[in-house]
Amino acid sequence: MSAPRTAPAAARVPAPDVARGLMLWVIAVANVTAWIWAPGPTDGPRDRTLGAGAGTAGWTADDVVNTALSMLVDGRGFPLFSFLVGYGVGQIAAREAARGTPLPAARRLLLRRYGWLLLVGALHACLLFPGDIITAYAFGGLFLTLLIAEGTATLLVLAGLGSVLMVLYGAASWAVRTPGTAPFPSLVTDSAQEHLALVLAEGAGVVAFAPLQLLGLLPMLLLGLALSRYRVLEDPGPRRGRLLVTAVVCIGAGLLTGVGTGLLTTDMLEPSTTAGSVLTGLDALTGAAQGIGYALVVALVCARAQRRSPGAPLRAREHPALWALQALGRRSMSGYIAQSVLFTVLMPPFALGLGRALTPTAALLLGTAVWLVTLLGAVLLERRGLRGPVEKAHRRLFLGPARDRSGPHPAASA
Repeated sequence: MSAPRTAPAAARVPAPDVARGLMLWVIAVANVTAWIWAPGPTDGPRDRTLGAGAGTAGWTADDVVNTALSMLVDGRGFPLFSFLVGYGVGQIAAREAARGTPLPAARRLLLRRYGWLLLVGALHACLLFPGDIITAYAFGGLFLTLLIAEGTATLLVLAGLGSVLMVLYGAASWAVRTPGTAPFPSLVTDSAQEHLALVLAEGAGVVAFAPLQLLGLLPMLLLGLALSRYRVLEDPGPRRGRLLVTAVVCIGAGLLTGVGTGLLTTDMLEPSTTAGSVLTGLDALTGAAQGIGYALVVALVCARAQRRSPGAPLRAREHPALWALQALGRRSMSGYIAQSVLFTVLMPPFALGLGRALTPTAALLLGTAVWLVTLLGAVLLERRGLRGPVEKAHRRLFLGPARDRSGPHPAASA
């Protein structure tokens, strides 16, 4: 099966935005653990077992939560966002090609877009949350700009080679882990002044390290760019059966390895360093596949919701959940940065201090609550036809005041 070098231009479709909105919940419940600051037993490839329950005989409610999050969340959201970044690069390239934009001009547009995005991510990392992922995605977008004219076969071969790096990157994360230590001391310090100094230093380190993170994200970026040429998220109908089977296989594979990593986080499984590295390396690959499975499921659900009026916007009265997720996905940068602002107010010892000895179950609930606040904010902006503040600033930066004449963000039909 061959793919066109470019796809026809189309109106903005809901599936990528709905997927972004949903994955922001995944990111919220994954990131909340970085803010837990009371000392306690921790273990596992992602230090999710926090507070009570670690190493105890039998299963606790926290053990169930840990295992479920390992199966459904850990290592699933970030790869999916990488896939959507690559997919977005492909959509922009296709749109510019349909307008007759020369390739060098299209590349300059993408370089401006992701160059300014790099600045947004660097500011977020150095001022709010050193675990920032925007910088890595910005580097990914800059890298893909060089490949927008490459053939689909080339992209798929590079993605296959990148999958090897993804496995090695995942395996290394287990081998070099330091259980019981805070991933970012700036988030758990008692002093606001010390927090500002540490977060600046840690954020600068994360920005410098971001290009190396591409080792773990590269295959998903490349797959997103390649599959955008088949328009699998915009128009899944012609291949609905194959996409459903693919989604089931990808999600099933991720669930299986997630069971293993879940057992690691609950201390029910204590493998050697080599065995643990093999398991987490395999989970990095299958977890990424699970992320793609999520995206395909979202595309199929959105296509079904629009089956009576293909191409029409989602309506709040008919599909309130999808409409709300789409609203947040359209403002994903604002929603993501808002999470960091809310966690900074809620969690550290120098603020409200809710991060003290938070159990995994409580962390899940708190992360979900923070996500719901950002969802509500996005819904309010959508009803008023307003862009997210970060999206508005970013658009003005990379387009310039003269070209950014789109006015208010068009609200989805209510």
